[in-house]
Amino acid sequence: MAALGTLEILKLAIYFASYLYFIVAPLAVWFAFRHSGAMRIGSAVFLVIISCLAYARFIEPRILLTQEHDVALKACFEGAGAVRIAVFSDTHNGLFGNAMSIDRLAARVQSANPDFVLIAGDFVYFLDPARFEQTFAAFAEIDAPVFAVLGNHDLGLPGPDLRELLKEALPHAGIRLVDDRALKLSNSQFVLELVGLSDQWDKHQKLSLLERQTSLPRLVLTHNPATIKDFAPGMSADLLIGGHTHGGQIQLPVLTCALTGVCGDVAYGLRTEKEVQIFTTSGTGMVGLPMRFRVPPKIDVLNLRYNKCAAG
Repeated sequence: MAALGTLEILKLAIYFASYLYFIVAPLAVWFAFRHSGAMRIGSAVFLVIISCLAYARFIEPRILLTQEHDVALKACFEGAGAVRIAVFSDTHNGLFGNAMSIDRLAARVQSANPDFVLIAGDFVYFLDPARFEQTFAAFAEIDAPVFAVLGNHDLGLPGPDLRELLKEALPHAGIRLVDDRALKLSNSQFVLELVGLSDQWDKHQKLSLLERQTSLPRLVLTHNPATIKDFAPGMSADLLIGGHTHGGQIQLPVLTCALTGVCGDVAYGLRTEKEVQIFTTSGTGMVGLPMRFRVPPKIDVLNLRYNKCAAG
């Protein structure tokens, strides 16, 4: 495992320094009651600010939500079908100890009873490969098939390049990696094509997979939904599923959108671009700062339906 750089050491310092809240907050309360006027108001404002930061550090990253979405494909096909898909991304296990545990994720996915599971990459964030087996073991407890692609942090963009070690470890946890592969999925309720695309930042996406003609609904799984920008005429997809945005991770009204461009349904949810429906999941882990604010970890369940074309 590569040694941590100065920036990662600074992030860890922030992570551990946050425990000072439990000393500073009582002092701020005491100071507010001991003084009056502007000093009391200033102490109260300071307490509110550090308490919001403490919430983002200690509480929200531990909140795990499940949200259901009804998604209807716009095209019609040879047959109708319905499928229930659990989707999440950006677990980022490693540097920050408050990242959502795989055990909780796996248990929640199992309780959602999906037909299959899609993970849109970024499994690690400076995670020691010696911890791979222990960290991801709980994924094997999910009964439904689990398919995944790798994300930019898995590939060393930035951080250490752990792709080969992840390709060895994740299948032992029951995860099938589908980077730049296409496969057919079916049961008695649905039949569709799943295309996995490698991460956009690595610049080796096999977009030619989308040029092949198919009569089946085509789902595309990739880490970065901005992949849609690279779609050329002749490429087809009915639903593109990705992560990467973290929903903004620290979602401050107006400010996050203005500074990052991660806004609205580009940050999270369903939108349409280039006549392709795109669903972006907001992730469960963290990078940069060990905080989430107004974007708690989430598993999305897509209740996907598609219709049969009318005769003639």
